[in-house]
Amino acid sequence: LQHYFIQSNLRMGDEDLENNPNWNAVLQWSLRLQDSEQEGRQLEPMDEERREFLTAALAEASALIEDPVKNMREHLSTIRNTESTKEDCIAALEELADYAEDLDQANDLYLLGGLQVCCAYIKHRDPELRSLACEVIGNAVQNNEKIVRFATESFVLTDLLKMVDDEKLTDAVRIKSLFALSCLVRGNRSALDKFNELEGYNVLLRALQSSVKKLQTKALFLISNICTDFPDQCSTYSSMGISDQLLSFCYVSDSSEHDVTLHHALRTLLILRRDEHIQLPADAHRTLSNLLSKLENDRHSEQRELCSELVRTCPSPANSVER
Repeated sequence: LQHYFIQSNLRMGDEDLENNPNWNAVLQWSLRLQDSEQEGRQLEPMDEERREFLTAALAEASALIEDPVKNMREHLSTIRNTESTKEDCIAALEELADYAEDLDQANDLYLLGGLQVCCAYIKHRDPELRSLACEVIGNAVQNNEKIVRFATESFVLTDLLKMVDDEKLTDAVRIKSLFALSCLVRGNRSALDKFNELEGYNVLLRALQSSVKKLQTKALFLISNICTDFPDQCSTYSSMGISDQLLSFCYVSDSSEHDVTLHHALRTLLILRRDEHIQLPADAHRTLSNLLSKLENDRHSEQRELCSELVRTCPSPANSVER
């Protein structure tokens, strides 16, 4: 009873206590009653029936408390076991991917050797298991310097780049590989340096030319983030002719997926345009002006805003001739 009133008081604010003046009075009564009952009381051994009841209650309560480390260890045992069914491995990897979203649990997974297992799984012959392994790695490396360092120093980065580039793999595997790659490189200079050492920028530019729309979108997203986080990278992508590729995405489509692609393309063009040393192609103004006239205010409000700013800052062909 005392515990109940204490917790009730803790949950209440000052205003609640003022509106419920009896709560404090009842709590004080409970404390006095407990003190008076305890005066002169002698401690006695707990009888067997009560001991069994409390033991069972504690066991039941403990069973309701999830132990992530224990669960992850069991899931890892499943995917390590060559006798496990594909369905069991899928379920285990999905659970591990969920755990890996939490920073502390991602660290526990790493200490359990789970990431090493998943790094081996990205080469699994089954595409669905490969994709899920990439998802676990992608979730685990986000904002986690220790795991980023592990991934950068191992062969994971190399393997992921090869998978993104391999047209023989399923679209799902390539897309998840790029997801993991993006999580690893974004906002992390050491990982980006390794990425550039492996000529990852070439892989991204080839992904832009892919027929897989989602792969294009994810490549654009990563390039946009790299140029935002590390402006010194803009010249690298500009020198490779990325502006022309970005302009090729500047058209209106009924596809909502293309709306996302268009957003990233315009955002990246704007980032490049803000670098005074980078010149956009001569036909950029005409392409962007034509696009602006076709963007709907409601559906394309963000794209319209980006395109508008680009048109304002991009020199028209007449101005270019005058200069």
